[in-house]
Amino acid sequence: QQTYDINQVNELADAVLDRIINDGMSQKEKARAIFNYCKGNIGYINDSVKGNYVRSAYEGLVNKRGDCYVYASTAKVLLTRAGIPNMDIERIPSKTTTHFWNLVDIGDGHGWYHFDTTPRWNHPVMFLWTDAQIKKYSDANSNSHNYDRSKYPEIK
Repeated sequence: QQTYDINQVNELADAVLDRIINDGMSQKEKARAIFNYCKGNIGYINDSVKGNYVRSAYEGLVNKRGDCYVYASTAKVLLTRAGIPNMDIERIPSKTTTHFWNLVDIGDGHGWYHFDTTPRWNHPVMFLWTDAQIKKYSDANSNSHNYDRSKYPEIK
């Protein structure tokens, strides 16, 4: 059985970051490069093992396929290695579905934004979305991003 090592995953992430970001970029530009990398390099399949972000980031970086947990885990490692504060966020699960994405703080004084790289049927670009934006989308799309606001810092 394969083991998944955070040091190995960090090396893989650093190799990606060496190609897509540079020191002259702002935190927002780095976040956008990471967002675009995840959107453009991971193929969606409706399957992954949940609960081990290191394994899921490995899947995203090496096998380049997975579900929302893989997208969020891959983004988490890339954002962390790039020095961008981030946290995991999870939809309130229903009997049939759940959803994972990221929150980011790019240091622009706004605080936390939603950052969701998972592809969706109607192709929204959920890059630095405010809470009002995510709520409007969620309300129109089967509560896709309904989350327990008491578990997270305020997202403006």
